[in-house]
Amino acid sequence: MRDSGNGCGMVCMAMLVAAASFFPALSAHGASDVRDFGVSGDEYLDLVEAAVAAYPDDHVEDYIDDADRNGVHEHGFPRLAANIAALVSAGRHGEWSGRLRRMMDICCRDAKKGLMKKEGNEFSVKELVAAVLDLEKAQIFPKETTDGWRRDLSDIDPWRCYRVKPDVGDAKRSYNWCIFGCASEQTRLSAGMGGDRSFVERYVPDQMRWFDENSMWRDPHEPFAYDFVTRLQYAIILSCGYDGPMRQELERRMDVGVEPTLAMQSAAGEIPYGGRSNQFLHNDTLYAALCEWYASRAIRRGDRKTAARFRSAAARAVASVRRWLGEKPVCHVKNRYPRSWKRGSGIGCEHYAYFDKYMVTMGSWAVLARRFAIDEPLPEVEEEKTLAFETSTYFHCVFLRAGDYSAQFDYNADTNYDCDGLGRLHRKGAPTQICIGTPCAAKPMYSTEMPNTSPLAIIPVSDAKFVPAGSGRDDNTAWSKWKVGELEWDCRLSDKGLSTSLRGMGGLAVKLPAFAFDGAAETEIRCDGKWLSVRYRGWECAYETDGGIADTGTVCCNRNGRYRVFEARGKDALCVKVEIRPIGQ
Repeated sequence: MRDSGNGCGMVCMAMLVAAASFFPALSAHGASDVRDFGVSGDEYLDLVEAAVAAYPDDHVEDYIDDADRNGVHEHGFPRLAANIAALVSAGRHGEWSGRLRRMMDICCRDAKKGLMKKEGNEFSVKELVAAVLDLEKAQIFPKETTDGWRRDLSDIDPWRCYRVKPDVGDAKRSYNWCIFGCASEQTRLSAGMGGDRSFVERYVPDQMRWFDENSMWRDPHEPFAYDFVTRLQYAIILSCGYDGPMRQELERRMDVGVEPTLAMQSAAGEIPYGGRSNQFLHNDTLYAALCEWYASRAIRRGDRKTAARFRSAAARAVASVRRWLGEKPVCHVKNRYPRSWKRGSGIGCEHYAYFDKYMVTMGSWAVLARRFAIDEPLPEVEEEKTLAFETSTYFHCVFLRAGDYSAQFDYNADTNYDCDGLGRLHRKGAPTQICIGTPCAAKPMYSTEMPNTSPLAIIPVSDAKFVPAGSGRDDNTAWSKWKVGELEWDCRLSDKGLSTSLRGMGGLAVKLPAFAFDGAAETEIRCDGKWLSVRYRGWECAYETDGGIADTGTVCCNRNGRYRVFEARGKDALCVKVEIRPIGQ
């Protein structure tokens, strides 16, 4: 059922309006709600609840005690408070109200003081403001309590509270932190809790320089997660009434990003791999929130078809994260290794991507997705059956889609996280890692089970540069062509899977990943020299070739787990087919 009590998404930008228009309280839902193919308000709240429930009670109590004694260290703590506030305001877990009051006291007190000890208020101030508005409307606490929080948040000085305040015109790099800060300031302005318009006007136009021609935002080294999350901050800024000189240009830039946003989602509902902060559960709710904003924007313009496309994309993203929430214990990264609470640890995690910060972030984006979503039935619209999309050279990827399959190629990968080649082949409904969902970097800047000795993706074996030579589609097939030195590699994706042909002189080889271990369980791998099979959770990834298949004896790891490395080998010409199918099909 869609949420009937939200509407934060798109409002008139001509003036600032009452705070309740942007951050209405989250309410329980009844039988009169509209049900359609999208994600309901209750379903988004279920995600928030799953994020909070992943924190054991004793851990939360220790977390609160430490923050009270030593101050708030990083934004995971206020995000946890804001997630609990969303649930309590909606009539869930009233028994947490005492804990919530203490957390809000600490968060608002420390935000007023200034910098956190380790991380940034930029990320959490807007969530605390929204939490206060929800709690006020639901009348969970006495007015004097919420007024105290309101005063603390109104007293924030952004120049002292926020850590990242770059020089305007700095040509060396972009700074997503200051866009988070602008979103927090614009949220305070819209809610009547202070806010510094000069801070917003200083950085919103300045950082817009970093949009590429597809309106994808260029964080350093162009990680995909930071394109989506920074555009989401701009969406918040617009939704909270930004009406500065660059408003029309910002809206135009966001509109340019419509088709790229839809084109890059995988058949399994995931955002693209690539760069840091990838393969975390919050990636999916982040994408859902941005899609709900685009859907709401389209509804307000009368474009119901575009709205329906984004609503469907949000639903696919939520379905993707639900699969991982079914694992016990729940982890914040997409593998089944034992989770780690400590900063700087955890298989698949960068040093900053620890549980306390990134698990609750999944819930934060679900709260925002629920706020953006508009209660309006829409006609379900099917995406085109085939698609070929090339990003700008800044993001250096090619995306194909056909039937239930999608593929992602990278031709200038950030080798700290990825490698060149076909780094993702997904099929709708199948485990995302059964073929490969993200490449294995030679020396990844995140923790792995064991060191890698080489990179791994599906790619011809060659020392030459991997160069795109065109892509396109016909009625049933999406295709891409590649040059690898003197080699020519053609890839065609259809509803039957991936078919590749490699041409060159002499001996040829193509790397084939065989998923072996997910952190808790091993797969079943079989190879007869012509055919390679990986079986996992009721699905099979099958490789076939007109040459031969050999085990290289090499093992590589990525964020999802461990892979064995095989090669398809032939002479002068080599065909390889890959199919992902239910076992027994």
